[in-house]
Amino acid sequence: MDENIENIKEKFQGVFSIFKGVEVSEKIAILTTVLAFAFFIAVIFLIVSLVLPKTQVNVQILGPEEAIAGEEITYTVVIKNRGNVVLENPELTFQYPSSSLPEKESLLETVRFESSLYAGQEKTFEFKAQVFGQENENLEAKAWLNYYAKNKFETSRTINLTTNISEVPIELIIDIPKKIAIFPDTESEFILRTRFISLIDKNIENLKLLITYPEELNIKESIPLKEEDYWRIEKMEGFAAREVEMVGFFPEKQKIGEDMNFNAQLFVHVHGRDVLLKEYSTISTTFNPNFKFTQLINSQENYFPAPGETLHYEIYFKNIQNEPLSNLVLSTVLEGNLYSVETIETPTGSFHRGGRSITWTGEKIPQLRYLTPGEEGKVEFCVQLKEDYKPQDITELNASVRNRVILGDFEQEFRSRASSRIKLSQEGYFRDPYRFFENQGPNPPEVNETTHYTIVWKLENYYNSIKDVQIKATLPQNVVFRSVKSTKGEMQVITDPFKAESPYYPIIPRDFRFERPLFRELRNDIEVRYLQTILKKEVPHVYRESVPITGYFGPITFESVKAFQEKYRRDILNPQGIQMGTGYVDELTRTKLNRLLMEGLPLGSSEVVWQIGNVGPGIGVFEEELVAAFQIAFTPQMADKGKVMTLISEATISAKDEWTGATLFSAESSIDTALGSTRTGAGEVR
Repeated sequence: MDENIENIKEKFQGVFSIFKGVEVSEKIAILTTVLAFAFFIAVIFLIVSLVLPKTQVNVQILGPEEAIAGEEITYTVVIKNRGNVVLENPELTFQYPSSSLPEKESLLETVRFESSLYAGQEKTFEFKAQVFGQENENLEAKAWLNYYAKNKFETSRTINLTTNISEVPIELIIDIPKKIAIFPDTESEFILRTRFISLIDKNIENLKLLITYPEELNIKESIPLKEEDYWRIEKMEGFAAREVEMVGFFPEKQKIGEDMNFNAQLFVHVHGRDVLLKEYSTISTTFNPNFKFTQLINSQENYFPAPGETLHYEIYFKNIQNEPLSNLVLSTVLEGNLYSVETIETPTGSFHRGGRSITWTGEKIPQLRYLTPGEEGKVEFCVQLKEDYKPQDITELNASVRNRVILGDFEQEFRSRASSRIKLSQEGYFRDPYRFFENQGPNPPEVNETTHYTIVWKLENYYNSIKDVQIKATLPQNVVFRSVKSTKGEMQVITDPFKAESPYYPIIPRDFRFERPLFRELRNDIEVRYLQTILKKEVPHVYRESVPITGYFGPITFESVKAFQEKYRRDILNPQGIQMGTGYVDELTRTKLNRLLMEGLPLGSSEVVWQIGNVGPGIGVFEEELVAAFQIAFTPQMADKGKVMTLISEATISAKDEWTGATLFSAESSIDTALGSTRTGAGEVR
């Protein structure tokens, strides 16, 4: 210790001499000297740090370490100026992972700051993208900042963020048996099905499916059709299932006991490259069965059943070996939830509810008791499909009815595509529970008073994608379309003047108009006849039903014109300052008559058409039903009094099933002024 003090004394001898003059101890002198030196160093450091110019930029990317394929993730980039120099014209560049779909499409996004970035200032930016890749694949995002400091262009260090694809929520399956039946003396038909199910909640576009199979397998058709060597799926809806079916055959004398390799790859096309999402491989072995099966449904080998339909199954079995077979048991197992097993009818078989199977034996089927080479037998049963079964999960989309047929050691699955179940409901309200519209007017309706109603259409589609979806209904005369609110598609109102179902004035030509005054004592006048026709409808309490139309303007016509003018006082009398009808058919009276002709006759009925286009599966099951609401106005005439009047006709829906190719059709009952009420007279016009 003393030696260290001596060294300090020696180095700072000149400084100590100052303290000797003021009689300060050596230790205090040493401490003061050290503190002064430290203070001097600190001052120098502060000058260098605060006064001298220094450029330092911090770029940081914040984002998830893991992501699910198809998920939209958010990258947050934080820029901070940690130096003491103003950064002029700063420009942030963000580079998305190459297998991502950014909100703004481009993989390289540049953000120009609105102002300079001052010392200590911080800015935050967000970048969103849907990411893709295989499981455990790493995706890399990058960011850097360009700027001018002291009139010199500079670029910050590039910062990276790696995100790992932890899961690809897509199921990809090649649906084939473990054993492939090969018939040695003939071509052997083989059906290759590849199914993929998206468990991602967002739509995925531009998918490609590549399937490789043994070169011995000759494919003759596929559903859907493929492009070149792959299948293109323009859009895969969230939580949806798709299937590709290939029908082909193995040639005669195909080797038995040979392993066949099958592979499927699902890609998404992103920014000019195909990104692999999922891959599935399987092996099946060829074998020579003892039997050959053929199955017909409703007398057809390729039949597309519909929900609620009764199916008649005929299963044919044939001995293709060279020796007879005896004491056989044939079974079929019904798979899936579309069957209503309670409806099974099988007079020659036994139904086992627990296993959902039907069994036949030689007791009732002679060919099962003893089947000679080349001999064929048949069993049959009937079953109904459920009318309104809702799929439990997305694996039941693209619906099929399936059954396995088992005889000895040979088993074969039969599958038939089922048409979708579409449901249309048509509802009518005066007091609108959905609050689409505020309806006004008397209810029940009254003669010559307008009442508004709300009509609601709802569409559900259970199993398959459908296209060309159209719903339509007819509005009768006296019912006018007002306005619409729909969730999808376009609604049109088509008016055909030559389709009036029951015109008010059938004897009046459609192009006729009242053009001259009419008054008492006119005889055999065609315009008077037309006038009387209108008066009989408008004021039947004066121009009664029993009074004939004569063309003579007599006392009854005169009084009827007065009543007509008073009925439409606002249009005829009030503008003239008259209190009572005159009985003279003047200009204002003719104007009103002509308006009634235009409103009551030529317009006829109108057709409301909702053009929806394409509708995905699971609507009304996994997603909300599609809804369209529109308001109508009904103005009853005197002839309608005491009647329940139709507000809208039966609604019909038509569509094309993309899974089966079938044309679907359904209808929903018309709605009248009773609005479904069971009370007597509740909907009668007053």
